[in-house]
Amino acid sequence: MAAGNQKQEEVTENMRKLQLDVAVRSIQWSYAIYWSISSTQQGVLEWADGYYNGDIKTRKSVQAGESPSEQPGLQRSEQLRELYESLYGGETNSQAAKRPSTALSPEDLTDTEWYYLVCMSFVFDIGQGLPGKTLAKNQTIWLCNAHRADTKVFSRSILAKES
Repeated sequence: MAAGNQKQEEVTENMRKLQLDVAVRSIQWSYAIYWSISSTQQGVLEWADGYYNGDIKTRKSVQAGESPSEQPGLQRSEQLRELYESLYGGETNSQAAKRPSTALSPEDLTDTEWYYLVCMSFVFDIGQGLPGKTLAKNQTIWLCNAHRADTKVFSRSILAKES
């Protein structure tokens, strides 16, 4: 039964990635972030997934074993997630040895990529920040022009202004 649940989670995750990909590219946004209730902290929203479609400072987008026909945004999203995990997850020496030589480093990032990466570290209590308010109201909220939003509405707007 556990293998069936794991397979269903993978299908759900792949479907979410595809939906984020289609949504972001169809409206020509730079990125989208999907927040979800934490499985480790009760009553907290955390980064669940995202899709990056913005400017890329470097073209380190095809890593060993990847097909060049894959979507560059999906590849960059995965690269940014891996960089986040290596920076904030306390990478061990064995993990560093496994990382391909074409992996991203902080110097490779645009301001928008940095914003996307930093957002991965945010968590929100229910009712706190835009994601928490969205959950509390049980409504979807799409935010455009985040860099212009009032900090009372969007607490990360100061970071967004820098990107």
